Amino acid sequence: MRRVSLMSDSLVSIVIPTFNRAEHLKRALTSVLTQTLVEIEVLVIDDGSTDHTREVLGQFHDSRLSIEYLNENSGGPAAPRNIGIWKASGKWIAFLDSDDWWEPNHLENQLLALERSGLRAACGNAYNFASLGAEPEVGPTDFSMCTTHHAVLPDQVDLAQLLQWNLIVTSSVVMLREDAIRAEGFSSHVKGPVFEDYALWLRVATLTNFVVSDEVTVHYQTDSPDSHGDTNQHGDAMRNTFLELQTWLHKVKLSTDE
Repeated sequence: MRRVSLMSDSLVSIVIPTFNRAEHLKRALTSVLTQTLVEIEVLVIDDGSTDHTREVLGQFHDSRLSIEYLNENSGGPAAPRNIGIWKASGKWIAFLDSDDWWEPNHLENQLLALERSGLRAACGNAYNFASLGAEPEVGPTDFSMCTTHHAVLPDQVDLAQLLQWNLIVTSSVVMLREDAIRAEGFSSHVKGPVFEDYALWLRVATLTNFVVSDEVTVHYQTDSPDSHGDTNQHGDAMRNTFLELQTWLHKVKLSTDE
């Protein structure tokens, strides 16, 4: 496989939170460790799994891989993602859910988009597949059996667009680690339901637009319909997400006024 090196400071830290996804984790990790981009480190944060996740991770022997085991489940991916952000050493950070996977040129493609645009965050479209059927094998995918997560995306995603709808698939994002920290990471401290990934993208969009890569390199797993909660919970989460953005913007304004 062709290996490439792009920017002079192009180390990408990939953060993979996982909880009881042993049957999918091998596929996700394999897709990361076979990237064409050379400069990567991979941080798997096991959020208190009770299945055979440890056995799956024990099959991988790669110096670029580090694993942290949490004793108790934190209740969602936000906290383990934040642990990964803080432990990462790369200039760039990428996120991959443990039931999703990448094409081999995903990181190369995203860094090229960042380099060409001069922006500090990249996202992209994704191929959808349902989690209810048999697990696909690692390897070429029959795209004719898939649909894209979003049919049309603009060349860039800005705050105004994000305020209308969350256009960003978390497993497609590559961004400056510095901006992820500046935007205070994923929302793990908010009381009540919140879209923690959407909340972060809104904050990041006050710092930079997201360039949209022109090639689909992400495979995104959709859960069963009943896993998304009821309409009232969805409304509460959306309301809390926007309230959190308002609070954060107010705090930023106060700090800049001092």
